[in-house]
Amino acid sequence: MKRRNFLKVGSALAVSAVMIPASLSAINFRKTKAKAWSIPNDMKVAGIDLKGTNAAIKEIFGTDKTIDGSIKMKAPKVAENGAIIPITLSTKLKAKTIALLQSANTEPLIAVFDVHERSIPDYTLRIRMQKTATVTAVVQTTDGKLYRFGKDVTVTLGGCGG
Repeated sequence: MKRRNFLKVGSALAVSAVMIPASLSAINFRKTKAKAWSIPNDMKVAGIDLKGTNAAIKEIFGTDKTIDGSIKMKAPKVAENGAIIPITLSTKLKAKTIALLQSANTEPLIAVFDVHERSIPDYTLRIRMQKTATVTAVVQTTDGKLYRFGKDVTVTLGGCGG
């Protein structure tokens, strides 16, 4: 009897686990905002001139007017290997969309996350950078405001850390 109840409950849980992700959806920003992925970085001085970053923000969100702060970003101050730079983003804002950009590579846009209303925005990813630059996170809240936080990451060659 206990075995049958276990199998009934277990199969019900398995079916519900399969059904829950079916109600989630994601926006394919590569299709809906294709131009944002091909905007070139027009830098004169790395980490200071963010024309390409601002153009990509404007293409994704419709404006590049942002408010500083309210985003936590964990990134190394000095990255000894530009091929693997760990970045962690989190916020307590009611986020709708989160974008990650950088000013070192040819195109500034790295990733765009469509945040579900009941999700806790906390992402960890690894990025590649060719040289020293500013990594920027932009959060669009459910009320349409844009928050921005940037952090300079120094990429060294040779792995000596200095």
